[in-house]
Amino acid sequence: MSEGSMRRRLSSPAPLPDDDDLLREIFLRLPPQPSSLPRASLVCKRWGRIVSDPQFLLRFRAFHGRRQHPPLLGFFSSGRGAIADFTPTLDPPDRVHPSRLFLQALRGDDLYSLLGCRHGLALILNRERREIILWDPVARDGRSVAIPPAWFDYDNPRSTIRNAALLCDDHHAGRSPLEAFKVVLLRTDDVPVDADPQAFASLYESSTGVWSDLISVPISAPLLMLHPSVLVGNSFCWLLNGCGKRGILVFDLSKHTLAQIDTPKDAHITTESRFQILRMENGELGLAILSGVSMQLWERKASSNGGGIWMLQKTIELDKLLSLRSPTHRLWTVIHGYDEDNNVIFVSLDLEVYMIQLKSPQFKHLFRATFMTTYHPYTGFYTTGALAVEMLDLAL
Repeated sequence: MSEGSMRRRLSSPAPLPDDDDLLREIFLRLPPQPSSLPRASLVCKRWGRIVSDPQFLLRFRAFHGRRQHPPLLGFFSSGRGAIADFTPTLDPPDRVHPSRLFLQALRGDDLYSLLGCRHGLALILNRERREIILWDPVARDGRSVAIPPAWFDYDNPRSTIRNAALLCDDHHAGRSPLEAFKVVLLRTDDVPVDADPQAFASLYESSTGVWSDLISVPISAPLLMLHPSVLVGNSFCWLLNGCGKRGILVFDLSKHTLAQIDTPKDAHITTESRFQILRMENGELGLAILSGVSMQLWERKASSNGGGIWMLQKTIELDKLLSLRSPTHRLWTVIHGYDEDNNVIFVSLDLEVYMIQLKSPQFKHLFRATFMTTYHPYTGFYTTGALAVEMLDLAL
């Protein structure tokens, strides 16, 4: 064989597999980044048909969900003319265009509130129709659940939904997260008014289709309204803060109990301190306390008496981490949100917003904020199908 013919033989591309089952197994192992499947779909119509099949997409999410946390695609925040606008945080080509994941009002002039995101779903309260909505922004599909009438009354402040949390039971089992889920709704007394304020909770399980009886617990501070929950172990946690007091409200999904936990007593706290519940690396309850440019990370460890004790794990000096010049004035700092799966916190210093990985810590400057609001981090496997327009959007 001549050298020229050998060179042509070696440079010839290998034939593509001609077996759909084999192709599915190959595509299943593509990186779980937003650009992976759209890129594969552009090779040929056959590949596009395979990777856009709904059953394959469920397998793809389940396959990677058992091995790693889904990527943080961005976050939802208060929108103009929408329930919430999406802000992407990934770089091209994995950057998801904001128009792909916005949360638009489903019915006319109904009043909606975004309560949080988990397992690729957004949890939304429709106050007009007195229902909660589980919405999949990627598939643009959802499910609604009616709230018991006694739970919601505009004229009675004790019957106003203050917060909620969502857990999908089998979100890694190859099924849609809309098929099996639990939702906890919260309402509270007004702490400044009531002498003995309480928090009330009820659990809805899709397997039974009913709400549980109300349970309650005395609280010492107001529940932060519409502030996302954090899932720690098998418990939902919300921050109580105000009236000079604070605490953590905990709903145990296994025991169906509601309790309040005190925050660290030895923490450095000022009148301007900001707080964020955390899920620590070992799965324990944590708390970030931001005072000025100093962020303390606390962890609650089990004590010998069956309770818990708070221990300071580390302190992050944000001005040093972010390589900020010595400010000529006192920096205004805000905690906007927290991604429990990837241990990422969103903070702003004088309107400059940063995404900080608490484990490293590494950081990324996002943008300059135009207004202060709560961020609802959105993680998921962006598996939208095979249209070439996806690649155009991802490239922006």
